[in-house]
Amino acid sequence: MTISCDQELKEHPISPKIKQQMDARKKISDPARSISGTIAFDESIVSKVPKQGTLFLIARPEGTLSGPPLAAKKHTLIKFPFSFKIGQENVMLEGNTFEGNITVTARWDLDGMPKASPDDIDGSVTVTSGSTGVKILLNHVIEVKKTSTDKIVSGTIRIDSSLADKIPEGASLFIIARSEGVQRGIPLAVKKIKEVTFPYSFTLGQSDVMLPGALFEGPITIFVRLDKDGDAAPAPGDIDGVIAANPGEQQVEIILNHLIEP
Repeated sequence: MTISCDQELKEHPISPKIKQQMDARKKISDPARSISGTIAFDESIVSKVPKQGTLFLIARPEGTLSGPPLAAKKHTLIKFPFSFKIGQENVMLEGNTFEGNITVTARWDLDGMPKASPDDIDGSVTVTSGSTGVKILLNHVIEVKKTSTDKIVSGTIRIDSSLADKIPEGASLFIIARSEGVQRGIPLAVKKIKEVTFPYSFTLGQSDVMLPGALFEGPITIFVRLDKDGDAAPAPGDIDGVIAANPGEQQVEIILNHLIEP
C-alpha cells in the first residue's frame, strides 16, 4: 500500500538558546581560540623550587593588568616540563572570546591560593591566540613588597581559654579582611598561616590584597578562622573570631571564641 502526502515539509527554527550553545561549542573546538605549549623552570632557580605546589595559568588581553582574567586554569600533581593548553573553554565570563594578542602568565603557587604570594614563581609570554609550541619560563620569584605602616593592621590573635582543647591538629589560620558591611564576594585581603601557635602576632595589609588595583583602606572587618582542613570555606570544628578595625591600627587583639558546630 502506498500513502502519498502533499504536505510541505518545513524546517523548524532553532531556538536562540540552542543556537548560542552550538556557537559556543564551535568556539571551544576552534584551534584559533587556544594557546598551547610547555612550561618549565629557569635553570638558575630549578634547584631551589619546592616540589609541592599548584600551577595557575592566567590569560589576559595584552596590556590588561587588572580585573577578572580572560581565562584561567589550575593544575595540581604535575611534573615539569608541563604541556599546557588554555583557550575558549577556560574563559571566565560568558560572552568573552579568546582571541587577539594575549598575555599568558604561569605561576607555581606554594599555598594553593589564587592570589600571588612571596616566594611564588611566575613567568609570562604574550602571543596571538592560535599559537602552539609556546614556551613559558618560570623565572621570577615574587618578593615581599614594602608597605607603609598606614596600610597595615597589626596585633595579636589569641584562642579563648575555653576552646584551647578544641584546637584541631594541623590546623591552618585564615585572616580575612572585608570592607565594612560587605559579607560576600572576593575578600579585600587574605592571609593563610600553617602550623600556627598562640598567641600569634599578625599583620595584614596592602601586600595581602586579593585584586590588583584594590586598596587596603577602611573601615574594615577582620575575620579570623582556625581551620582544621586548610580549606578556605568554614566547616564544623573550625574556630573563628571577628573584629572591626581601620588600616594603621596596631595592638589589635582578636579572640578566637566561636566553635562552628555541625
